[in-house]
Amino acid sequence: QCRRTARGRPTMRPAEARSTAHRALPAAPAGPSNSLLLFYAYREPAWSEEEHTRALRKVLGLAEQHLVKGRGRCAPEGLNCTLSGAARDVRAFCLSLRRWDEKLFGPCDFKITDGLKKHELFKRLTIRKTEELVGYGLAGTRAPALETSSARHLDADAYHAALEDPTAVVVDVRNQYETEIGRMAPPPGGAEFLDPKIRNSHEFPRWLNAPETRKKLAGRTVLMYCTGGIRCERASALLDAMGDLGAAAGGVGGGAAAGDRG
Repeated sequence: QCRRTARGRPTMRPAEARSTAHRALPAAPAGPSNSLLLFYAYREPAWSEEEHTRALRKVLGLAEQHLVKGRGRCAPEGLNCTLSGAARDVRAFCLSLRRWDEKLFGPCDFKITDGLKKHELFKRLTIRKTEELVGYGLAGTRAPALETSSARHLDADAYHAALEDPTAVVVDVRNQYETEIGRMAPPPGGAEFLDPKIRNSHEFPRWLNAPETRKKLAGRTVLMYCTGGIRCERASALLDAMGDLGAAAGGVGGGAAAGDRG
C-alpha cells in the first residue's frame, strides 16, 4: 500500500492516491499493520446545535469503538479528522461512518496510508467542537454554498494536465509557513504560481477580495491546492461566489480540482 522514503516515512504510491469517494476502501495489508487516516466531509444544510452535539458524540463513540486515535474538528458544517490505528480498525471506522450517514460520508474521500510504525501512532483522541472546519471567519450563513458552486473537481491526472495551461493560475491556499517548506511547481511555460503569503486562514478572504488579486484572477482558470482539500473546498466556493472569477478546489493529498474560466 505504501513505500517508505529515505527517512523511513510511509508514502502513497500514485495508484493508491486515487479518491475513495463512492468507492470501496483499499484492502488492508495482510498481517499486522498500522494506518494513517485523513478525511473531511462538509454538509449542507449545517447541523443544528442539537444535531451538532449528537454528531460529535457519535463520532467519538465510533472512534473509541474501533480503537482509533488522533485529532479532529466537528463543526455544524461537518467533520475533519486526522486519525491512526490498526489498518483493519481504521477501515472499520470509515465503514461505520458510512453506515451512520451515507449521504455525508459516501462521497467522502478517506485517504488511508498504511505502514505506520507503532511509535508514529497517535496516543490519544481529541475531536473539538468548533464553529468552522477551517477558520476563514465564514461560519453559519456567511459560508459560501458548496452544493451550488460551479467549481469543478479534477482527479490528480486531470489537475496535473491543467497545470500545463499557460493562461491558468495556481493558488497555494496553505499558510506561508507551509509554502516555505515546500510548494507545487507548475511545469515551465505552464500555469502561473500565486502565493497569497497568508499567516492564517482567516486572512484568505481578505486577500482574495483585494483589487490586485481580483485583477490577477479575472478571466483565468484558477487552480487551488492545499494539503488534503478541505481548505480549497471552501476557498473555491468563496471564489465562485464572487461571481466574475474562475474557481477551483482540491487538495494534493488525494486529487485536486479546477474551475471553469470566468
